[in-house]
Amino acid sequence: MISKKEFLPILAYSIPTYVLVYPSFFVNTLAREFPYWEAFLLLSLPFLGRIIGSLIYQFFKSYIIPLLTLSILTLLQIDLNIIFPVRFLIGIIFGLMTSYAVDNAVKTNNLVLGLTTAGWSIGWILSYIAYTTIHNWNQICIISSIIIVSIAFLDRRVSLDKIKINISLPKTSSIIVYFSALTPAFTLQIIPSIFEKAHTTWLILPSYLLSIAVYAILPIIASKIGLKRCIIITTLGILISGITTFLITPYTLLPYTSLGLGILSLIPKYLTTKNEKANTLGIALNIGSIGGLIIPTLYTIIPTSPESILVITSIILLTI
Repeated sequence: MISKKEFLPILAYSIPTYVLVYPSFFVNTLAREFPYWEAFLLLSLPFLGRIIGSLIYQFFKSYIIPLLTLSILTLLQIDLNIIFPVRFLIGIIFGLMTSYAVDNAVKTNNLVLGLTTAGWSIGWILSYIAYTTIHNWNQICIISSIIIVSIAFLDRRVSLDKIKINISLPKTSSIIVYFSALTPAFTLQIIPSIFEKAHTTWLILPSYLLSIAVYAILPIIASKIGLKRCIIITTLGILISGITTFLITPYTLLPYTSLGLGILSLIPKYLTTKNEKANTLGIALNIGSIGGLIIPTLYTIIPTSPESILVITSIILLTI
């Protein structure tokens, strides 16, 4: 049974992820108001802000304030005149909250760590449900804002653990590992716009549902066969299924999504074995996430770039 304190990191990862990714389902809608490349830039702009957020985390102690701020920013997305700076600020809140989540989850057990990193999948699932049930940009922003406010006040006593102010940065190698491991997650940002044209968007939901189970299972498998071996096998699966998904058939999205996201449940433990500090894991995660800005932007310029980047970064991960 997961306690309230253990559940908090899962919540802190899932809710900001939802706000970060649900615009992925509205690329074609946003493209009516902006050039196509700017619509994709809206998806990826928060990945710059999250780097700042991961640094701010070392000074921040409140749990309610970030959620309330996220609620306001979610509502402000309705005004497309200010949406670019709003998306950047959303990234800052995302970086702050996910740094908190990873820092605390890595100190618990494999199940909590797996479910915390599964917050990315949970956020995508919530986004898919919101899109398919509401299907309206303004209404989703309003309803989501209200729900986030409600979550913030579920328990006013819950707050971030007191943090000793001590600025520290992760190793360069840790950032490279996260950049490599996050690449599949960021290629998935372009999936809704591609699959919508092929009328296969329905594949997204089972893919992310399956990934939640993989998030929880991979750390258990790693404890049996060894962490490094598990990462190598998983990466090979990502590489094969990813190329197949983009070039041959969309139906291999299920293993690509589940393995591509599930590998993130292995990275925190792997980096701690390389003497990375728990409180800098979130910073490494968020700096490594710069790929979230690069990959969708490149896709608008070179439509085959996700496959190329996937191959290169997967090879890098295999050799680390």
